[in-house]
Amino acid sequence: MQFLKYYQQIDDAISYLISSVSNEKKLLKDVLGKKEIFYIDVGTNVGNYLDFVKKNFKIKKVYCFEPIESLAKGLEKKILDIKEGKIYNCALSNKNTNKTFFLYDISSQSSFYKQNNTYTSVQKIKKKMKVNIKVFDQIFNKNLKIDFCKIDAQGEDYNILRGMKKNLKRGTIRLLKVELCFPLMHKNVNCNYLDILNYLKKFNYNLFSISKIKYKNNEILFIDAFFKKSR
Repeated sequence: MQFLKYYQQIDDAISYLISSVSNEKKLLKDVLGKKEIFYIDVGTNVGNYLDFVKKNFKIKKVYCFEPIESLAKGLEKKILDIKEGKIYNCALSNKNTNKTFFLYDISSQSSFYKQNNTYTSVQKIKKKMKVNIKVFDQIFNKNLKIDFCKIDAQGEDYNILRGMKKNLKRGTIRLLKVELCFPLMHKNVNCNYLDILNYLKKFNYNLFSISKIKYKNNEILFIDAFFKKSR
């Protein structure tokens, strides 16, 4: 008994020391389990995170949203082995419209918003283009059971969530991963991370973990935050 007590103390100490790092793979498995999942990827880009999800889970249904046409076409081959998959070559927000989109040399930085002078090496705009914008609730307008939804939209995340109001209210989404951008990253973003936290709280989606933090000169640029519906 004394040995077990000592072992528990050591185990707790080790857990405490490494607790500053989140194991995203384990986090997802703890929440989603081993069953086949319905996954939505908003801002898929080249599909790196889609590959990560495919590697670790059985996906029965996937919907990807990517406004850059060449990248959207490249994603088609990534979903061929999934029972039901669809690629939307559009962006999401809270209104159906068209809007100017800035395509950067590094495609993952592309956005509706210009960047601040934070990283000069990734600030070169390749071109400006108009992209089609749809609303999440108008596409997913049935009482679906969505296991996991990832949103990575370079400053547009809050508006995307506003367009998900009906689904959030119904609690159809089991797990949300949202990139929370801080003021250092983009120009003219009319919301901040607190807006997202407070908005999701209204629908009983609570922040329970983070998996990645990006800094510049000790200031936070963005974090990847996980939310799930409270019981």
